[in-house]
Amino acid sequence: MIGIGSPTFCLHPFEEALEAISKNFQLWELLSEGEDRLDIIRGTLKHAIESTDMRFQVHAPLSDVNIGSVHEPMRRAAVAQITETISSCRDLGIPLVTVHPGFVQGIAFLDRARALEKTKESLKEIARSAQENAVEVVVENMPANINATCTTAKELVEAIEGTGFRICFDMGHANTSGQLDAMLALAERFGNVHLHNNEGQWDQHNVVNEGTADLEKVLSVLRRQYRGNMIIESTDLESGIRSKTVLERALG
Repeated sequence: MIGIGSPTFCLHPFEEALEAISKNFQLWELLSEGEDRLDIIRGTLKHAIESTDMRFQVHAPLSDVNIGSVHEPMRRAAVAQITETISSCRDLGIPLVTVHPGFVQGIAFLDRARALEKTKESLKEIARSAQENAVEVVVENMPANINATCTTAKELVEAIEGTGFRICFDMGHANTSGQLDAMLALAERFGNVHLHNNEGQWDQHNVVNEGTADLEKVLSVLRRQYRGNMIIESTDLESGIRSKTVLERALG
């Protein structure tokens, strides 16, 4: 199923955004932040799940949430945010949560490997919560950025080793890091897909066919090796609708 997600949605009241999104999509990957924090919208979201045809999955909070923090109190707080999200999804019957790996900040720049080690430690803790709550967690590849970990397929695979987690493949992120082919080689391990495009320099979140990422190549691999949802990550609803039209034509 083709769905949509955008950070801009959480700037508006949930019911207002839902009304607009549901006119064009039946699947919404909610970012649990702002107006869409699960603890705030639990009742209205539950009603939407029970009374409409909309389906939901969740992107865990990401603002100031760093599971790779080398400052232990902050790392534990980040893990707590993720595990609370997982627990809420269990209660709501939402089956999947996308999680960002850690990032490099502060003194971690003196030893970047520590941020990756802390990310691994956190993901193992999150894996226990996911198993206990019977909610699938997928971990996303990150765009090329001085602060990011898991920008390469190799590092992402290393980070999730021993967790049982599958991958959230992000086409736009892979394009910025020159990792499109390397990530597509892992297609059998995909549990979620984010589709958007860019010019290869930064994470622009363009319409899916507006950029240098080879959409045809991506869709060819996904047709053969992937059976899950595809989430358009857009800057707004209008551009998301444009991406959906492109994808529907390409996929037939």
